[in-house]
Amino acid sequence: MNFTQFPNLYAAAGLEALYVVEQETPGNIDMKIRNKSTGKTLAARRFTETSRAEFDIAPILRQAMEFVPATGSTGFKSEISRSILVLVEAATSGSETSSANAPTRTFIPGDLPVKSSLRTSMPLERLIPEGAADELTVMSGNPVSITVTAEAPGSMSAESFRSMSGGLQIFRLDTRDFPGCETITVDAGSYGTVVYSVVPASQNAVRIAWRSHAGSIEHYSFPTVRSTTLRTAKQRAQGVDGFLVTAAETARETTLVSAFETPEILDALAEVISSPEVWLLKNDVYTPIDVLTDEAVIQRLGTLCALEITVRNKTSTTWN
Repeated sequence: MNFTQFPNLYAAAGLEALYVVEQETPGNIDMKIRNKSTGKTLAARRFTETSRAEFDIAPILRQAMEFVPATGSTGFKSEISRSILVLVEAATSGSETSSANAPTRTFIPGDLPVKSSLRTSMPLERLIPEGAADELTVMSGNPVSITVTAEAPGSMSAESFRSMSGGLQIFRLDTRDFPGCETITVDAGSYGTVVYSVVPASQNAVRIAWRSHAGSIEHYSFPTVRSTTLRTAKQRAQGVDGFLVTAAETARETTLVSAFETPEILDALAEVISSPEVWLLKNDVYTPIDVLTDEAVIQRLGTLCALEITVRNKTSTTWN
């Protein structure tokens, strides 16, 4: 029994991750997927009376990956929960030991081709409010050096950062580390450069973060809150004294409106609607939210468009 096909190193879990195992005599084959770092079994599958078994493990890997936005000051952050080290084993049914092991592979999130690059769905020229933070994801086979250049009227400063190893790299930019700047350039060399124009912060703006198809966490500040609605669902029972509320659940819904943006930005921003994980960022705390909107207008002939979404907390207030 041997593995005849398996993914490349640092394969993207958003694409197919096909494993093929073959044996000379038809029989039952048990395939098991393990998280090599924790030893946890992620999934197992039995193939009956066959000499060749195929298993696309990508859907299982996407469920196992955990996304938590980076926090803290400007610099590289841990990505340990976003990539996953996997060992796939195969054995004949009833065997207590594996008959074949595929090479250990590290899988990264997203559906972009695996290459050394900046992995993002947003444009490389961006606006960012004063005091806000952003996050960049870089894939590299070697340690990465990033230079942050901050420009203010009459002055310019630069600071360099270097990761400890290769692989998936998470870099967080906090504009509070560069007060008074009008432009901040994050230069990752051959991997890509992002240029931020710093704009005055709006007191009513709402900053949202979401998981993109690129495997990154993107940020955007919605400048307008159109409405806030409090919705209550009640359970009632009828007794001798009439109707009695036995339980109630309350949720607060907020409708946000973006600035009028180009189709390029709206196309990336519209991923908020389909993203599996979205957060509201307030006072340096990321709170998971549920996006209720299911349609976005990205382009309307002859005019710029704005994205309008309605969000609510993932948990509601319940009382008896």
